[in-house]
Amino acid sequence: MTRFLRPPLLVLAGALILLALWQGLISGLHIPAYLLPTPAAVLAAFIAERRTLLAATGFTMTGAALGLLLSTLLAILLAVAFNRSRTLERASLPLVIAFRSAPVPAVAPLAMLALGRGLSTSILVVTVVTFFPMLVNLSRGLAAAERNASELLHVCGASPWQILWYLRGPAALPFLFTGLRVGGANAILGAMLSEWLTGARGLGNLILDSGEMRETELLWAGVITSVAVALAMFWLTSAGERRVLRWRP
Repeated sequence: MTRFLRPPLLVLAGALILLALWQGLISGLHIPAYLLPTPAAVLAAFIAERRTLLAATGFTMTGAALGLLLSTLLAILLAVAFNRSRTLERASLPLVIAFRSAPVPAVAPLAMLALGRGLSTSILVVTVVTFFPMLVNLSRGLAAAERNASELLHVCGASPWQILWYLRGPAALPFLFTGLRVGGANAILGAMLSEWLTGARGLGNLILDSGEMRETELLWAGVITSVAVALAMFWLTSAGERRVLRWRP
């Protein structure tokens, strides 16, 4: 029981310390409320606007999750293709790098023109933001399999796809979860950036509108919610990694 309760208790203690520092900073420096509201005021905004925050969070998380899922599937397919053909990798990698180098503030308006202001644009922007880290990690993971084990399976008559399934795939799993941990936070940022640029009804647009309307308490509530969502995605990915990779020493 102690082992189970210790992580959430540490998180709670850290949050309480942060809130105390927040309140002390406001009181000590006499920061006006329009710049930095008190924790109590932000909590009141959470309660008063809970339905708005919940709807915006759901929209942002949906776009981030679907975009991350799509980029992961594309990265798996391309990483396997690169692993099977070095010629294809050398020919396609410059195109992939050029695709990643495209500035997101330029991609989002183009996506909006093609797909509209809805969820599809957020999914596309998140896919662009998270695809390259996933591809790099998966390519390294597929290449990280032990050479001796690969040669042994080849001598025993295993096909290339059997080697991929039984050796290279498991070797790439830690790299996959590393990419997911990095991509999860980037997915939230990408979805919010898309909402800032397109005006979609997510956390990004909520924060932007709150700032323009001088609703500082709601603005900070949106910022804290986005941080909490990003941390939750990181923790969920870490928990999934521990569960899936229990066989690792």
